[in-house]
Amino acid sequence: MTGEGIKECELIEWHIKEGDVVAEFDRICEVQSDKAAVEITSRYAGTVRRLCHEPGAMVQVGEALLEVEVADEPEEEEDAAAASALGPMPPVQQLAPAEQAVKREQAGLAATLASPAVRRVAREHGVDLASVQGTGPSGRIYKEDVLRLVEAASEEVPGPSLQHKLPEQRAEQLSRPAPSAAGLPAAAEDVIIPLRGYARTMVRSMTAAGAVPHFHYCDELDAGPLLAARALLASDPALGGARLTFLPFVLKALTVALAEFPVLNSSLSADGKALLQHAAHNIGVAMATPTGLVVPNVKAVQGRSVAGVAAELARLQAAAAAGRLGPEDLAGGTLTVSNIGAIGGTYASPLVNPPEVAIVALGRVREVVRPAPGGGFMTASVLAASWGADHRVVDGATLARFSNVWKALLEEPRRLLLHLR
Repeated sequence: MTGEGIKECELIEWHIKEGDVVAEFDRICEVQSDKAAVEITSRYAGTVRRLCHEPGAMVQVGEALLEVEVADEPEEEEDAAAASALGPMPPVQQLAPAEQAVKREQAGLAATLASPAVRRVAREHGVDLASVQGTGPSGRIYKEDVLRLVEAASEEVPGPSLQHKLPEQRAEQLSRPAPSAAGLPAAAEDVIIPLRGYARTMVRSMTAAGAVPHFHYCDELDAGPLLAARALLASDPALGGARLTFLPFVLKALTVALAEFPVLNSSLSADGKALLQHAAHNIGVAMATPTGLVVPNVKAVQGRSVAGVAAELARLQAAAAAGRLGPEDLAGGTLTVSNIGAIGGTYASPLVNPPEVAIVALGRVREVVRPAPGGGFMTASVLAASWGADHRVVDGATLARFSNVWKALLEEPRRLLLHLR
C-alpha cells in the first residue's frame, strides 16, 4: 500500500533486474511518495521480463511497474505482465490489429493505449501520439517508442528544435529579445525541475500556511546553563551512545510548558467552529534532507526523559538522511521546532505547519557582551527564539506567557528534573 490519497510515486531503487526469478511478496523496489518511502513487494511469482521504469521516474498509481512471466499460466501472461504493485492496471480492451486501427480512426486518435507517464514524455518532446507505433500488447505505446521517434527526428533535423520544447519554453524563446552585446559567454540552458516527494509536500503545506493569519513573537534566552548541562551529560551512559544536543532539552521544556498552556498543542477544525486539544505532545523537528525539508515528530514527548527524547531524535535523523522515514514518523505532529540556527542566522518569521497552531524557530547560539549584575560587563551565550502562531487560536499575551515558562526552564535546566518520566 502506498498510502491513502497518493496518486503517484517516484521510483527510487530497483531491488531486482530483468531475468531475475521472484517469489510472491519478494521485495522488488522502493518508491517515494510525498509522504514517505515505501517498499513494494511482488504480487506474483515468476520471471521478470521487463522493468517498465528507470529510477527517478514518476509512476502513477495503477500503472505497471514491471512485466512478470508467471510460471504454468501462459494464457494469462499478458495480464500478469500488466500487474502493478501500485494498484490494478486500468482495463485494456483486447482488439485485433485491424479492428484496433478502425477503433482508433473512429475516435480520431492514432494511439490511445498509453500511460499518463508516456503521455507526459510525448508532451515534453512535442510528439503527437498518433505518429507513434506502439510495441506493447494491443499496440500499447511505451516510453521507448516515443523516444525512438524523437531520436529519429533529431537525426533528420540537425541541432535543437523548438518543436521538441515545452509550450512555455517555446513561447519564452520566441519572445526573448536577441542579445545586443557581442562577445558574451553563452549562458547555460534553463532547467525545469519537477517537484517531487518532500519538496512537493512543502509546496502544499506552505500554501496552506499562507492562508493562516500569523502572530510572531521573538525573545532571547541565556543559553549558558543549558550548554553547561549538555556538556556535563554528553557522555552519560543513559544516552546509549546518542549524541546530546540542546534539542532534547528544548523539547522537554516545551512539553512542560504545554501542560500549562494546552491551547498551543491544538488544531483548528476546517470550518473554524471547534478546537481539538491533543492529549499527546508529538513535537516535530524540521530536518533538511537531500530530497527536501521534512518534519518527523517525536511521539508523546510528555512521557519521555531527556535521554529518551535524544535517542528518538537520533533515530529520526538517521532515517531522514537515508530517506527511510515511515508514514507514522510524519503523521500526527502537534507543534514544530525549526533549528535554523544549526545553519546560521538569529531571528526568523516561521510559518505554522497546518493544522498545528504554533512553531518556534531557534537561531544560532552567539556570544554577546552584556552588563554584569555587579557592574562592568560580561560575555553571555544567547539563543534567539522566534515564535509563529495561528492568531485565530492563540493571542499574543498567551504566546508570550507560554514562551516565558519555556524560557525559564531552559535558563534553569535543573528544574526539568522535577518533570522526568
